[in-house]
Amino acid sequence: MNSTNTITESSTQEKLQALNNQIQTLEMNQAFQEDNMEAMEKTIVHQHMEIQNLQNKMTLLSDYLKALRQDVGQSGIKNPEDEVPPPHY
Repeated sequence: MNSTNTITESSTQEKLQALNNQIQTLEMNQAFQEDNMEAMEKTIVHQHMEIQNLQNKMTLLSDYLKALRQDVGQSGIKNPEDEVPPPHY
């Protein structure tokens, strides 16, 4: 019976070691995923700020073009229909 106890204890130790290895692997994976999520969140914040900046620039350009079109009589931008075609046409 002594050898049966030794085998059982050995088997139990192996199972515990395997479980510990699995737990360590899961903890490492979780830490890796947390790092990835943090990096993605930073990227999303940066992209959001960049999008807002680009939207502001688009608004400014749109306003500028509208103002230029209103000043057509004062050497502003002409409508495409009013433009003279280039000489090579």
